[in-house]
Amino acid sequence: MEQNVYRSELDRLRFTEQGRAELTDALMAEQAAPRRSPWVKRGMAAVLAAVLLVGTAAAVTFPLWEAYFGPMDQGQQAVVEALSGTLPAAVTSNGATMTPLAAFGGQGALYLMLEVEAPEGTVLPALEGDAVYWLSSNDDPETHRMRLETAEGREVEDLSYFIGVTCLEDGDPTDNKIALVVDVTADGDLAGLTLRIPGLWKWEIGDKSIFAPIFTGDFAFPISEDMGEESVVTLGVAGVTAQTSWGPITMETLEISPLGARWTYRIDEATAQAAQEAEQAAMGEPPAVTAVDEDGAATAARLTITPSAPLSLVLKDGTEISVAGGFLGEEGGLQVCSGSFPAPMDLSVADHLLWGETRIPLN
Repeated sequence: MEQNVYRSELDRLRFTEQGRAELTDALMAEQAAPRRSPWVKRGMAAVLAAVLLVGTAAAVTFPLWEAYFGPMDQGQQAVVEALSGTLPAAVTSNGATMTPLAAFGGQGALYLMLEVEAPEGTVLPALEGDAVYWLSSNDDPETHRMRLETAEGREVEDLSYFIGVTCLEDGDPTDNKIALVVDVTADGDLAGLTLRIPGLWKWEIGDKSIFAPIFTGDFAFPISEDMGEESVVTLGVAGVTAQTSWGPITMETLEISPLGARWTYRIDEATAQAAQEAEQAAMGEPPAVTAVDEDGAATAARLTITPSAPLSLVLKDGTEISVAGGFLGEEGGLQVCSGSFPAPMDLSVADHLLWGETRIPLN
């Protein structure tokens, strides 16, 4: 069923005011699932050991990122090298230190790998079950929310963005260090902004999420101005349509880079009407969707149907790579979407894009 339920969960999503109005809550457990396979990626110990044996910056970067993305071919390695920017300095606050190990990105994307060192005497064991390490807490969102800020320290208000966190496998679960990757997807330029992190929490995910602080502080990482802006390609797609269960939708803009894509589309009037009628039918008697509170009482939940179509990149060998994650919102009557590839892509081996069943040439 082609249905997007817009969601706002913790600080993984931030929308402009107009976009925020379109959001509804999703189940915490579903949102907790990471965009890229498991929460924990393979270990850093062997990777860091390999880094010590080589001398070039490129040789250092690739093994680190392969611990996150998996093996990368020469084309993907070239993408990472071209999009790598100046690495921010390590930050120490309240006895804890966060050290950038690698960073790269494009106009609307950032990948930042951090080594997180808790205060002396703190142990950061491997977490089991539905518990993960997280870089913010919703218990006190005013001060403990990871966010993007301007160089002057003001929170960004006119940018929609998504922030995800993935822990890498811990080579020594008895020490006070872990490595993780922060990935940011946005609908605008990130260069010159600052990623501010308020600390480290243990997040127990379940019917009632629990955030336990491990340490708090102020960790600010400026985003490099010299990441690959030229990597973004704008395609002429105005008027291209895709079919949904409720009728056609029409694309207005599309930008693609080796890291993912951003696009906007409008929902045709008849399609919007059909979706609205489906919403009303779903909320009839008995309601198709209900929410159960802590007392066991069931109430009808608001259902929002937004006709959409998936976007994917098709390589010359026929492999199809989905654009996933990111954000969904509405600006000026257009649906605004953004997502990333599972790993950096060498676009020279790409053939075309698929929007639903509609083929979009890359040349």
